[in-house]
Amino acid sequence: MIKKFFVLTGAPGSGKSTIVTVMRQLGFSCIEEPARQILAEQRSINSAGLPEKDPRLFTELMLSRSIYQYKQMESVSPFVLFDRGVPDNLAYASLFEFTFEAAWNASKFYRYNTTVFFTASWQEIYKTDEERKMSYEVASRFGEALRTIYEELGFSTGDFYKSF
Repeated sequence: MIKKFFVLTGAPGSGKSTIVTVMRQLGFSCIEEPARQILAEQRSINSAGLPEKDPRLFTELMLSRSIYQYKQMESVSPFVLFDRGVPDNLAYASLFEFTFEAAWNASKFYRYNTTVFFTASWQEIYKTDEERKMSYEVASRFGEALRTIYEELGFSTGDFYKSF
């Protein structure tokens, strides 16, 4: 476990990226979520690694990117905030209705601080866009699946917004 690695996770559209932007402006090391990166890259080259074309490939690409980001930040100090962590890939696999043994293995190997910052679904700010196409209801269920996954892996998940 790398205690200086913190994860900010939760329902899509719940304000995570905005929090990461503010933290970055304050001078903290922050890593953007892999999903949006993969979606933009795959669409730009008209490739198959998209949820609507090949959800398994999309999830595998995100896991690979998550591990790459983790390894790239090992020498950074004092701490790093990740917009989603390796275990998030398990929730994507569940959303797409397949098991993903490699993501379970990676989630046990690439560990973060045991305190995970969790943003619950927030309907008033939820918006769909070019990359985020799921309904609010699906996003909310996805967020709760994430909480369960992180807790099963031994992480503590408190509600980010209620902690202030």
